[in-house]
Amino acid sequence: MYLESAVFENFRNIEHFPFGFMEGMNIIFGGNAQGKTAVIEGIYLFAGGKSFRKAKDREMIKNDRLHSQVSIGFSDSRRDHKMTVRTFRDLKKELFINGMKVKKMSEFVGNFKAVLFCPEHLAIVRDEPSVRRNFIDSAISQVNPKYLSALIEYGKIVENKNALLRTPENYSQSEFENLFSLYSQRMAKGSAYITSVRTEYVRRLFEYVKVFLSEMTCGADTVSYDYISTAGDVSDISSLESRYIDLIFGNAEREKAAKMSLFGAHRDDFDIRLPLGTAKIFASQGQQRSIALALKLAEGEICREETGEYPVFLFDDVLSELDRQRKNYVLGNLSGKQVIVTSCDEADFSDCKAAQKIYVENGNYFYR
Repeated sequence: MYLESAVFENFRNIEHFPFGFMEGMNIIFGGNAQGKTAVIEGIYLFAGGKSFRKAKDREMIKNDRLHSQVSIGFSDSRRDHKMTVRTFRDLKKELFINGMKVKKMSEFVGNFKAVLFCPEHLAIVRDEPSVRRNFIDSAISQVNPKYLSALIEYGKIVENKNALLRTPENYSQSEFENLFSLYSQRMAKGSAYITSVRTEYVRRLFEYVKVFLSEMTCGADTVSYDYISTAGDVSDISSLESRYIDLIFGNAEREKAAKMSLFGAHRDDFDIRLPLGTAKIFASQGQQRSIALALKLAEGEICREETGEYPVFLFDDVLSELDRQRKNYVLGNLSGKQVIVTSCDEADFSDCKAAQKIYVENGNYFYR
């Protein structure tokens, strides 16, 4: 997959700029708060469907404007494509693929594929479970549209059930019990599917992670994982739905007392382990960063397996956080792939002689 162009209009502090990218390394450099991350954020909208900075749509619009637009042109093994995201202050954003308006996010995500690595991911090992869930959910959604649809539907069910549990006084006893049963059954079914897909993805992910981590550390570090589910052992996925049903209905009174859904795929996690024990506790900062890097490189390999080609790699100001050994390993592993990377210091990439370099200052961009 090759990103040829990205045109930004009224996005963050970018009034208008048409980017052209080369197939190898593309470096966007400049001072802090000048507009480097905005480029990565705008491009990733097409892979993830939303801002990786957790910004609301209106927050991505230039201060005094009513709307923003980002369009990309890219090619894959089949054809050339154009995609557009239009964002409004008071209206729902509009999505277009090759000139046709798309209504469902599950139809939009997965056409353009990218692996994002940003500073927040450096702490993926030690952060809360939601960070790891979001990581694998974003990765799977790009290669499995059915999964994204199921994930969106599951999120709505959890939201509805939690609203029910918070306000039981708004319903008669029979209405409450009927809705609780309906939502719980649908949650069990959705959880079984989501957990089974996640389990298989993480298994495949760590086959690569082990290799990358060993290479990166010259065999010094080894890693494994434990998949954690409220349903217990996930090795037998055929029984997941029935186990989720037994678990949720068997703990109905606990959920009612807690006023929230305590069991289901929204509580999944995976614990990354070193020989000494959980990496959350025993991994040094350097080991945590090595594992995070290996996870991101592994994500790219699974995308290649599923689609036959590598995604675009987006690195937002993270290579400067790495020591020379890790940085050299990453740059070497990304050879032959399209990379768009941001940095405060052009000197970080002094060895990248064939790279395209773009200098940014206050939302203005200059090719060097």
